[in-house]
Parts: sequence; structure tokens; C-alpha cells
Amino acid sequence: MAQPVNDGEENLIDEWHVDGADLVAICGRGVLHDKYFPILNQHNENSEKLAGQILVSQKTIGGRPAVRVPGFPRNTILVTAFSNLSIYVQKGSRRRAIIDNPKRDRVENFESSNDAFVVEDFGCGCLFENIKFEDKNP
Repeated sequence: MAQPVNDGEENLIDEWHVDGADLVAICGRGVLHDKYFPILNQHNENSEKLAGQILVSQKTIGGRPAVRVPGFPRNTILVTAFSNLSIYVQKGSRRRAIIDNPKRDRVENFESSNDAFVVEDFGCGCLFENIKFEDKNP
């Protein structure tokens, strides 16, 4: 698991961003589960169990903090800095309508806005998709 993240930092992220301490590995649910589940499932001595629990509590991938984001694609890792991700909201674009609907005995609320989710610098990140894990015990 650490190999793609380390390789991506060396080859895909611009050189001036690689040494930044703010890079994180944003993961889908399947990536963290599949990485750490075998560590907890092994029958080990108490000292090895404790070491496994410490590894799981730190949750790092390739030496970068691993962050699980709701709704992120399942077998995907995005290595970037949080400061590289932005949300833009257009002024005056928020729309709202409240309609009394007596036929259905309710009040209907309709809201919309123009929002943009932006990656500021593509050189400060790399994306790994469709990650598959091989079973080491066939």
C-alpha cells in the first residue's frame, strides 16, 4: 500500500510540494479497511497485538496521515494537502422557495446554489484509482 503513495510523491507530485508536511492520503472506505484488517485478525502474542493496535490507531499510508472521507470512491487514494482543496460559492446564487402544499398536508422547501469544488494546484496531488488487494493466503 505504501509503494504507490511513495512512488506518486516521487514521480507525480511537483518537487516543491513533496517535502511539505501538510500532505495527506485521502482514502475511500475500502482502502483503510483492507489495509488494517489483516493486522488485527492475526493470532499474535500480546506484544505484537499491542504493536498492531498502535499501527491501526495511527493510520498512515506511505508515511502520510490517512484520512477517510465520507462519499469518497471506495478503492481510491488522493495524496494532496487540505489547503489545495477549495469550495467556491457564487454570491447571489442561493435560491430558495417555500410552497404551502395543502393537497399533501405539508410545506415544501426547495433550495439550490452554485458551488464549485476545486483542486487549486494539480501539481500538488496525485490520484490512485481502482486499487485491488491480492490475497496473500490463497
